Amino acid sequence: MKINILVLLFLIFSFIACFDDKGNYDYHEVAELTIENIPELIEVLGSSDHIIVQPKVTSSLEGEITNDNPNFEFTYKLEKKSGGILADEKWVNLNPSKSLDLDTLASFPADTYIVWFTVKDIRSGVETSTTFDVKVTSPTYEGWMILCNEGNQERVRMDMISVISAERVIPAYDLLTPLGLPDLKKANEIGFSTSLFASPNDQIYVMSEEGAYLIDRETFKTDESWNIYLVSFIIPPTEGNIVKYTSLNSGSSYGPLASFCVSNTGNAYAQILGMAGAAFEYPINTSVRGGTPEYKVAPYIGISMARPGNGQTALFYDTDNQRFVGWKYGNNVDARQTLTPLPDPENKLFSFQTGMDLIYMESTRYSNGLVYSILQNANGKRVIYGINMSGNGFAQESKYENPDAPDFDKATAFAFHSQYPYLFYAVGNKVYLHNLGTNKTYLMNNITLGDQEVVTLLKFNLYQQNSLSDLNNQSDEFMARQYELMVGSYDSSIDGVNGGKLGFYPVDGTNNSVSKRIEYSGFAKIKDVVYRERR
Repeated sequence: MKINILVLLFLIFSFIACFDDKGNYDYHEVAELTIENIPELIEVLGSSDHIIVQPKVTSSLEGEITNDNPNFEFTYKLEKKSGGILADEKWVNLNPSKSLDLDTLASFPADTYIVWFTVKDIRSGVETSTTFDVKVTSPTYEGWMILCNEGNQERVRMDMISVISAERVIPAYDLLTPLGLPDLKKANEIGFSTSLFASPNDQIYVMSEEGAYLIDRETFKTDESWNIYLVSFIIPPTEGNIVKYTSLNSGSSYGPLASFCVSNTGNAYAQILGMAGAAFEYPINTSVRGGTPEYKVAPYIGISMARPGNGQTALFYDTDNQRFVGWKYGNNVDARQTLTPLPDPENKLFSFQTGMDLIYMESTRYSNGLVYSILQNANGKRVIYGINMSGNGFAQESKYENPDAPDFDKATAFAFHSQYPYLFYAVGNKVYLHNLGTNKTYLMNNITLGDQEVVTLLKFNLYQQNSLSDLNNQSDEFMARQYELMVGSYDSSIDGVNGGKLGFYPVDGTNNSVSKRIEYSGFAKIKDVVYRERR
C-alpha cells in the first residue's frame, strides 16, 4: 500500500512539472513541402542544349514558395547515374546562385545523369529533395567540325555544327575541353582520314603548334595518352609538333594507300599501308632512307582528290631550296621513304625550281586531280601554278603569272573550286572571285561583313568518301554542299571570345557569283573546318 501511494505521488509530480514547463517553449508546426513540375527525364544534346527546369514548390503553411523568398534556398546537384567521377568530383553544382529555376548548358559528356533538386528551409535547416534524370547525347556524330583559336591566348577549341537530322542542324561549342583535350595554343588544322569501303576506321587529329592529338571517332574523347606520337607515329620527341596530316586514298578496302605528316620543324614523314617495320620513324625529306634531313618542307601536301585510286603521288615544297619535291608509290620500299626533286619536263610551262616562297597549296578535283600552288617572288609578286596529280606523275598543267586580281598580294585566305576554274581570296573583310580562265576578278558583294570583321578562312570541304551518296543514300543537295564556299570570319566588335561566324555560299559557275545559303555564329576564331562523314 505504501508503494502505491509513492507511485501515485510521483505521477502527480511529473504531470505538474510538465504542465508548468509547457510555457517555457515556443512550439511551431513543421511545414510539409511538395515539389511538382519536374519531369522524370530530360533529354538534351551535349554542349548545345540547355537543361531547363521550372519547379513548383508549395509549403503546407506558406503556400507557393517563389524564388525571391529569403527563407528558402535551392540546389541542383548532378552526378553520373552509373556512379563514378565527373570533372574530378563526384557531383557538379548546377546552380551556384541557389535559384529556384534552372537554365544551364549541358556541357557534359554523353551519358545518363541523376540530378538531386533540394529545397532547404534556412530557418529550421529542414531539407526536402527529389530527383530526375538527364540523358546527354553526343553532338559529335555527324556535322562540320570547326577548329578555333579562342581569345588573345589562342586557346585551341573545337566547335561543331551538328547534324542531328535533316531537320535539326545546330551549333555546339567547346566540345573537346570537357572530353579531355589538353590545354593547347595556336590551332593549325584538323586531320581527317577515312577508309573508303571497309568497316569505319576514321582517324581524326587536332593539330596545333603546341601538340597534336587523336580523338575518339565516336565519342571525341581524348587525353595525354592520345598524343599523336603515342598512338600513331614513331617519331623522336625532339621533332616538334605535327601541324599537317594528309592521307592518300586508293581503291583499297583497307584504307589509305599512304599517310603523310609534316612537323613545325619542317620534316615530313610517310606511312605506307601494309609496309612492314616502323612507320613515320625517319624523315623523308632526304635522298637516302633514314638519312639526315637535307632541307625543310612547307606545311602543305598536294594529292589528287579525284576518284579513289586515281593518284599514287604526293607533292611537297622544299622551302630551303625553293623547289617542288615529290613522293611516289612504287615497289622500291626505300624509295617510298624519300622525296625527290622534280625534274623540269622538256616542254615546261614553268620550272619546278621556282626560286620563290610558297604561300599556299590546295588539292582539288578539278581536271581530274589538279593541285594549285600560290608562290611569291622577292618583289612580292604572286603567281599561280597548277600541277596535275592524276595517275603516277607530276604534270605541269597551268600557269598564271599576271593575274588581274586587286590586292592579291595582300590576300590572307584562299580557296580553289573543284568544278570551275575559280580562285577565291580574301583581303580583310572582302572576298573576291578570280576567274582563272578569263583573268577577271569579281568582288563578292553577297558576302557582306562588318567594318570590324575579318575573314579567317576560305575553304571547300571535299568529301573523302567519294561513294558517300551510294553508301548512305545521301541526297544530291547534300553532295553539292562540298562545292559550297565556306567563309569563316571574326567580328571583333562582339564582346567576349565568340565573334566567329561560318557562312555557306553555293557557287554560280555561269555568272561568277555566290549566294548565301545559311550562316552560323558563336564560334571563336575559325582556323579549319572539316565535315565529319558518316556512312
